Amino acid sequence: MLRTFYINAIQNTRKYLKESGYDLETCEKDDKDFPEIVRKTQASYREFWKIKITGDLRVITLVLAIPNTFPDTFPKIYFSEKDFQEIYPIPHLDQNGLICTRDPEVAVLNDTKPGEATKNLIEVAIKIVESGITKENKADYIEEFLAYWNEKVANIFLSIFTPKDEVCYLQIFKLSKKLFGYNCIVTDSKVHLEEWLKPFAVTTTGDEAIMALYLPIKRFSPYALNTDYDLLTIIDDKNVKDSIMNYFNQDRLYYILIASFFLNGESILFGWRHKGWKNITFKGFRKNHVPLNIRLSHPKEKPVTKISLMRLDKERIFVRGGTMPTLIKKDVSIAVLGCGSLGSFLTMSLARCGISKLLLVDKECLSPENTPRHLCGFLEASCNMQKVEAVKKRVTEHFPGTKCNIFHADILELLEKDEKVLNNYNMVIVALGSRAVERRINYLLKKGLINSPVLFLWVEPLGVGGHMLYIDPKNGGCYNCFFNEKGNFIYSMSSTSESFQKRESGCQSTFLPYSSLTVEQFALVASKIISSLLDNRPNTSTLFTWLGDIEEFEKSGHKINPAYDAQLPYRIIKKQIMRRESCSVC
Repeated sequence: MLRTFYINAIQNTRKYLKESGYDLETCEKDDKDFPEIVRKTQASYREFWKIKITGDLRVITLVLAIPNTFPDTFPKIYFSEKDFQEIYPIPHLDQNGLICTRDPEVAVLNDTKPGEATKNLIEVAIKIVESGITKENKADYIEEFLAYWNEKVANIFLSIFTPKDEVCYLQIFKLSKKLFGYNCIVTDSKVHLEEWLKPFAVTTTGDEAIMALYLPIKRFSPYALNTDYDLLTIIDDKNVKDSIMNYFNQDRLYYILIASFFLNGESILFGWRHKGWKNITFKGFRKNHVPLNIRLSHPKEKPVTKISLMRLDKERIFVRGGTMPTLIKKDVSIAVLGCGSLGSFLTMSLARCGISKLLLVDKECLSPENTPRHLCGFLEASCNMQKVEAVKKRVTEHFPGTKCNIFHADILELLEKDEKVLNNYNMVIVALGSRAVERRINYLLKKGLINSPVLFLWVEPLGVGGHMLYIDPKNGGCYNCFFNEKGNFIYSMSSTSESFQKRESGCQSTFLPYSSLTVEQFALVASKIISSLLDNRPNTSTLFTWLGDIEEFEKSGHKINPAYDAQLPYRIIKKQIMRRESCSVC
């Protein structure tokens, strides 16, 4: 049935195009215009059509590759060999002669009218060609710069360097084995690179690095850089030119320039190579004192040797993934106290938000009974790994380069040695589930020994909800303000008269029952709130209460706090908390 549908769609489209006046014929595999790029994958295509079109500027010949699953898959439109040689390069045309007409990720062909849809694609292709010939869409080259630049590149390097606004030297290291298919990587810090490479069990080979010069370019067009001499035309800053001249006056076999320009809120990074002038003298000039224009005029018309860079730096990876760029640029750091179920998932969620400076504190080791609702599993538990070490391992394997300091001991021991150690972090997150420790941290906060904002987090029994208690060091209430004289949390969702604590037989650990799915869900919600708090810090203490599956909780025979009776599940309630007059700490 499906095969019949596809065959009929192709037959009807061919008929429609011919009736619309197109000069259409079959493009055989031995035709000189048959797209070379599809020869290896030609089994994926049912037919190839050759169409001659008389446009406003010239007659052009297009080749349409019709997929087996057309119209559910877009046909590809290629230039004939003659037209390609005469017209290339123009925007939206790659080195294989393919014209980019539509993005299949965001557009869908009309499967009820495949003929009309294909005709529309052909018209788009013609418009792209004519706009390219007249240079009306010259600016589009910038939009697709990397696709243009990366054609026929000499080398591809990995890069963990984040583009900046000033000229600097970079280092290119060879790797002990290929990573992502490549064996060279660019960095501005060898120490950072070595830390970044650890999870891959990859090292650099030798201490020698190739020195490259980084150039931030304010105005740039890909048309402007075709030969080595063109470097003089794209740089208008005298200080930058002087830096290039100093670099080129160093005796090297070759020179590498890595540059960036800003486009649509993103830094575009690319590079190229110049042949060196080692042992070459220039008449009338002292060695290593040759002006830049003289250097670049030998030979003047030498084509640039392009270098492509696969960016793996934090800014590129996280911003592309949708993370708020402000957090990444602020270089935020967080201390997480407690690496149990909530703390472990929360740490990974924060890492996904782009937080790359972490302090993890926990005194326990991972045991098998922890694993059902912990980020880490039986592999780490089998060797009785410290929770802080296990979480660090997971996070740094997922996000190389994350600076993750760990402290395997009671947080109070750490604070006893250095009461101000937490002040080195933008926020302190307490996910310990220990009322005594939480009270002590609150005490130090209110005494001014901790001046970073503190966020206390915990999950309520059976996952009915969770709380995020943000305590400002100066304004609003404190942790103690949220508990009554009996020690009960004032805003608890579950009934305080009901006990939910579970205790294993044989006087073993006591725990609060809730599922891994609940704690993961709460950690995701909490990390989003934490991101917003870091970006826009409240001016007073605030309670964020996340409502879980209230209905399921009540169906299980448990009572909900009447204050939450009219609330819908899976939403967040926000309350500003002022000081309580009877609070013994405030």
